[in-house]
Amino acid sequence: MTRFAGRPAALRVGAAAFAVLAVALLVVGIVRLSDGGSGGGSTSGSTGASAASRRAGLEAAVRAATPAGVPFRGLTHTRIAAGTMTLDVVVADSESERETGLRRRGDVGPYGGMLFVFPGPTATAFTMSTVPVSLDIGFYDATGAVVDRLVMRPCTGTDQTCPVYRAKRAFSYALETVTGGLPRGPLGGPG
Repeated sequence: MTRFAGRPAALRVGAAAFAVLAVALLVVGIVRLSDGGSGGGSTSGSTGASAASRRAGLEAAVRAATPAGVPFRGLTHTRIAAGTMTLDVVVADSESERETGLRRRGDVGPYGGMLFVFPGPTATAFTMSTVPVSLDIGFYDATGAVVDRLVMRPCTGTDQTCPVYRAKRAFSYALETVTGGLPRGPLGGPG
């Protein structure tokens, strides 16, 4: 019997270590699911290759934009991937287009939202001055990885009197949708 005396203690230690590892993996999985798989990092938990691929696809989608229809005549639109969905979005890629955004618009017509494209990383703040409906806004870095998400409420005041909405860190793209329409996950080209 003496040659088996150490085994039960070793099995107990091994089982305890396995249980701790299983709990840790479960917690990591729950965190990844609750943040839409973004992992909180700059590459949405994915490899550098897929981040580069998302970036190239997103840049190509913006370059491929064509004239938008009603109610956004004078702007362009394009298709992008947002998480697991493909959206047809209006593009605001000039300073005046970004400043006007969705002001005085009660809906986005046939489009899934408005994509704000900045020439480089920015900390630009958004307001809901004269926007009559609540909007979701997602902020994304140059690779399309999620930086932040917010819900913005309507405001009848001015830029100076309405609340200001800021991402928690610099971003290169922002996507506004009607509340409830912002998919989780990174941005990229439509596939």
